[in-house]
Amino acid sequence: MDILRSLLLTGLLPALVLAQHPSRFTIYWSVLTNQDNGQALWELTLVNQDTVALPASGWTLYFNFMRPILPESAPPSVQLTHLNGDFYRLDPTEAFTPLLPGARRTLSFASRGPLIKVMDAPSGFYFVFRDSAGTPLPPVSVRDVRALPFASEFQTRRHPADRVPVPTPAWRYYQNASLHLLPPDSLIPVVPTPRLLVHQPGHWTLDRSATIAYEPTLIQEATFLADALAPLLGTRLRLEEGGFSTATIRLRLGAVLLPEGSTHAEAYHLKVDPNTGITITGADAAGVFYGIQTLRQLIDPVFYRQSADTIPIPALEIRDAPRFSYRGLHLDVARNFQPKEVVLRLLDLMALYKLNRFHFHLTDDEGWRLEIRGLPELTEIGGCRGHTETEQDCLVPSHGSGPVAGQPPGSGFYSREDFLEILRYATSRHIEVIPEIDVPGHARAAIKAMEARYARLKEAGRPESEAAAYRLVDPADTSTYRSVQGWNDNVINVCLPSTYRFLEKVISELQQLYQEAGAPLRVVHTGGDEVPRGVWTGSPACQALMQAENIEDPAALQDYFLERLHQMLTRKGLRLAGWEEVGLTAVDENGRRVHRPHPRFRDRGFLIYAWNNIWGSGAEDHAYRLANAGYDVVLSLASNLYFDLAYSKHPEEGGLYWAGFVSTDAPYRMEPFHLFQGPIQHWLGRPLPPEAFARHERLTLQGQSHIVGLQGQLWGETLRTPARVFYMAVPRMLALAERAWAKRPAWSQIADPEPRQRALQNAWNEFANRLGQRELPRLDALYQGTVPYRLPPPGAVIENGYLKANAALPGLTIRYTLDGSDPTATSPLYTGPVLLKGHGEVRLRTFDTTGRGSRTTRLVY
Repeated sequence: MDILRSLLLTGLLPALVLAQHPSRFTIYWSVLTNQDNGQALWELTLVNQDTVALPASGWTLYFNFMRPILPESAPPSVQLTHLNGDFYRLDPTEAFTPLLPGARRTLSFASRGPLIKVMDAPSGFYFVFRDSAGTPLPPVSVRDVRALPFASEFQTRRHPADRVPVPTPAWRYYQNASLHLLPPDSLIPVVPTPRLLVHQPGHWTLDRSATIAYEPTLIQEATFLADALAPLLGTRLRLEEGGFSTATIRLRLGAVLLPEGSTHAEAYHLKVDPNTGITITGADAAGVFYGIQTLRQLIDPVFYRQSADTIPIPALEIRDAPRFSYRGLHLDVARNFQPKEVVLRLLDLMALYKLNRFHFHLTDDEGWRLEIRGLPELTEIGGCRGHTETEQDCLVPSHGSGPVAGQPPGSGFYSREDFLEILRYATSRHIEVIPEIDVPGHARAAIKAMEARYARLKEAGRPESEAAAYRLVDPADTSTYRSVQGWNDNVINVCLPSTYRFLEKVISELQQLYQEAGAPLRVVHTGGDEVPRGVWTGSPACQALMQAENIEDPAALQDYFLERLHQMLTRKGLRLAGWEEVGLTAVDENGRRVHRPHPRFRDRGFLIYAWNNIWGSGAEDHAYRLANAGYDVVLSLASNLYFDLAYSKHPEEGGLYWAGFVSTDAPYRMEPFHLFQGPIQHWLGRPLPPEAFARHERLTLQGQSHIVGLQGQLWGETLRTPARVFYMAVPRMLALAERAWAKRPAWSQIADPEPRQRALQNAWNEFANRLGQRELPRLDALYQGTVPYRLPPPGAVIENGYLKANAALPGLTIRYTLDGSDPTATSPLYTGPVLLKGHGEVRLRTFDTTGRGSRTTRLVY
């Protein structure tokens, strides 16, 4: 009894009780204000819904938060510690009093940077309680974390100069006002737009008697077509090698003469004749494949919902080829792991819309996602996140992944068999998979994994040379630094022979995987971005190397590293690719620091991914500087092509916003060779006049030849579920496909800004109708709701007592309620202005053809 009384008095008994079942705490997060000094003030409110008190000591609360929190802003009752990256802990101080059952406690903090969205909230909360001996007990997750509403301007203002409005129903309504529903037969039936499309009278009827004839080298494409048509007809069409005189669908190779009289790789000629059937002629196998994808889009989406005996296909002729040879999509699976099935579905979508490069971001600070034979720690440790004191068993939690090791999205990796399947799947769809092994920065997962390997082998009594064979850090290094993402130990040491031994091993294993899969490996993306200042300055290994190589500045070691990595890849017949940092160098000009193309590497064949075009930053012409200097450039521009950025400023619209917001039409209205065509808005919302870009480089004619293509980026920090991947990717990736494949749009060739803007708006209206009326319903039918793309909330106003509503993608269904409930797929259909009587609340949502709805729009009348 004395022991029990002692435990009660010290507060340790409640700790033991709390540790024995899932947390019964609720945590509320609320933003108070975003201050003019760049700091945000916010609160955490802990509500104890348990039957025992949260004691005065003996516990730690861990969580992730993407902004740097100021430790001195914590209240006296708790001590805040930044552990690393986005990982924090809270410990009670002597001033903390027990939080009794049913009570609540509010803690206030300040952090750097704005907080304007629900997704900004801290995440991954869990308690670790300690017993009477101070031994940590198993972690206890806090599942119930809620963000309070953003109701004031101070909560949604990013900066004193922020002019971007928070979307309201009325704002959306007037934004959509220039859009209107077009007749279905007036729409271009294909995305992306073909170079030449000539409609003919009549149609050809596809039925089960059709046969597919193909040239011998096109068996893969013929099989794909038969498999694609089988669900529509309820049977698989017969394939016949040769037999072109009797077949009704013919796949051939041959010269494809384009409208301008030229030929082009990946070109195709598709002819649908009412009497003789379909002929697809490709300049190569890829061209035939793209002709097949166009044929699939000519079929009305209704036929994808259930099989039919006959399917009419409109008679027409198309001659088509891509504008850019590189049409890419990037997926980061390091921050949050995505299952193999998600990757395969993304590859399907890419193929349907003629994207041909899949940039697979496999490694970063928070995860290593590919099995490498002989280095099991890379995935056992580097592919796992969970609660850990040493990181000898897994990495610390990041991005809200929580304390339980081995669970997605924090944990996970692709086995060799998984990766082989992905490679084969992509290759059969003419998609080249470009792996990214991010070095020298963004390499913490690899570093910690190789440290765990070193410790394991040393403990086993193995020789130092064997244990340290792949070590990536100098143990005597005293350098201090902090990366943009908050890590202080995420850069490999470029002065160690073991670093290059590690890279040689990884790249050799990659080559073997690609060879086994029969997939092309031409390019390895090596990252090269965001290496913080201060790295390598305290490394004895680097000091020795600098003396031997006559290098004066530790920062110049990155050039040394790039040179060695380039030589390694070249020996293997591979091309080095990297983010724009690998092609730029900082120089002083007129008292300011600017980035110019690096003269050392301009003739080395580097493939550069230019991303930093934030409007108003002064860096908007980085891509053009690099291309004009002779670097091959993939436009990966944050302001138009970062699909992890939020669609809008609405607090409930998830996504990041450091470069602004990327609406559905942002990729569409980007003209790659004329980025400075207006109107352009500063990332904070004010218009940027033409003179704002007067000193920026324009793309030269020679520079145009070095813009090899476009790529959309899906960074993974906020992609915690597969559904979020598709929500953020679609429909923006269709607009990307349009701009990467279709010829230069007519609107961009109009010199006068006002007529150009009118032409752009008309063109966007037609494309938005294609999305709303044809392509999104097609995805519903093809994938049965498993591609949960973003449905834009409707715009709405009440004028003269009438409800008026519209959609950002004409063709989407709008439904409404007047009883205070959220609309469902059976709620009244909005077809025109609705007379409202009395007073109340109207709610509206857009719906897809499966009955899935958008976020709810609310108006009071």
